Parts: sequence; structure tokens; C-alpha cells
Amino acid sequence: MKIAVIGSGNVGSNLANLFVLANHQVVLGSRDANKAKEIAEPLGENAQGTTYAEAVVGADVIVIATPWANNVTQDVIGELGDLSGKIVIDCTNPLAPDYMSNTLGHTTSSAEEIAKMIPGAKVVKAFNTIFAEVMTPGKQTFGENKGTGFYCGDYPEAKEVVAQLIQDAGFEPVDAGVLKNARYLEAMAQLNIQIAYGLGGGTDVAFRYMRR
Repeated sequence: MKIAVIGSGNVGSNLANLFVLANHQVVLGSRDANKAKEIAEPLGENAQGTTYAEAVVGADVIVIATPWANNVTQDVIGELGDLSGKIVIDCTNPLAPDYMSNTLGHTTSSAEEIAKMIPGAKVVKAFNTIFAEVMTPGKQTFGENKGTGFYCGDYPEAKEVVAQLIQDAGFEPVDAGVLKNARYLEAMAQLNIQIAYGLGGGTDVAFRYMRR
């Protein structure tokens, strides 16, 4: 599968690494194509780096891993062109510039806003409740337990693809329902931040959804 990862920060670069290790072809997109190439080079022949717009050409799945604050994600999406029919994974959280609060919540989510920006795409929320540190290869498990990768969306066939990618990345996929439920996943991410940064709990942590 060819995956375009849009965003060359910690989340984007670590996810790109995990997807390459799962034998996917990855194109990392950045505003600075040279930075993307530097990140992609050590990942091997199945990874390359380029601009945002070039990264999505021919991609089966597009992963949005850019900051929400200061309209960064909105501006980047505007550079990607027509994404009609594409599966788009939204990893974003609507964080304030200091990360310590969300700017959206009860009535909408960043996932729903992204779906409005690209109405022809099949948007699935995923990976937003997982810290970048836990996306480092080898850190997806805690003892015998995999960290949970929640996902939600309105297109069953797209959700199946994303569930497999969550599993390929080393996490346990858990279906959280329709895209509207991204409001709750984004709140969970903020809870994670409050414990990790506000209370000093650190970022080498993950949610675990347990079943009997």
C-alpha cells in the first residue's frame, strides 16, 4: 500500500517509520522537501520525502499529521489538491498553541472540520490518542499488552483499511463508531496531555481498552 504521511514532525516521522517496517511504501510530505528527504532516507528504499502536494499523488491512504493551531492543518489541506475518493486518516487534535486545552469540543471536532474541507474524501480519525514517543519502533507494547489504537469514521470500507494499518503499526485497533465520536477521542487526547505534562506523568504511556 502506498501511504502519504503529511507532516514531518514526531508523529508523522514515527508513523512513517512504523508503516515502512510493515512493508508499506511511504511518501513523507513536508513544507520543506529537503527535511522530508532527510527523515525518509534512513528508512530505506520504501520511503521517500517530498512536498505536501507531491506526496499525495498516487497514494492509497493519506495521513494528516500536522498541527491544528494557527490554521496550519487547514492551510496544508488547501495545498493537497483534489482528494475525492481517498482514504484520509486524521491524526490531529484541536490543541491551543500551548497544548493544554482544546479549541473544539462539544459541537464539532477537528476530524469533522477536515471532512468539511475535503467532502469527497473518506475521513477516518485514528492515532490521535497515541503519543509520538509510543510510536517509536518497539514501544507499542507494555508488557504483553499492545497500546490501543482507537479509530472512528462514517465509511466502513475505509475503517477496515485503517484498522489494518493500526494493527500493522503495532497497536490494537478498537472501533469507536462514527466520525462524530472524534469529539470524544480528541478529549481523550487532551486528558492524556493533562496527565503527561500537567501532572508530570510523562509520554511513555498509552490507553488500553480491556475486554473480558
